[in-house]
Amino acid sequence: MTSNRVFSSVLLTATVLLTGACASQPEGSLLETKFQQTAKHYQKYQHEGQVVYCKRGATRSLPPTECIYESALRLQVENMQRSRNSVGPGGPQYVATVPGGSGQ
Repeated sequence: MTSNRVFSSVLLTATVLLTGACASQPEGSLLETKFQQTAKHYQKYQHEGQVVYCKRGATRSLPPTECIYESALRLQVENMQRSRNSVGPGGPQYVATVPGGSGQ
């Protein structure tokens, strides 16, 4: 019984610390992390002095099928994060209930 409480306490502490660490990261570093994760799905090339990311063909012997400049890929990741984090107009709607009836 005591070991369960100790384990629960340690787990709760670890969760709070991890949540705090994630919340304290600046937005720029989070966007960079998301960009790096997205870029892993592309092959990196140089084209006319600019970095280009291309998706591979169905097999390695086929040429890349879709290419995008680094700036466009970064913008795509930023827009995806912004739309994922946005809340609709007016924010969440809450309805409060008053215990005890009709409010009289």
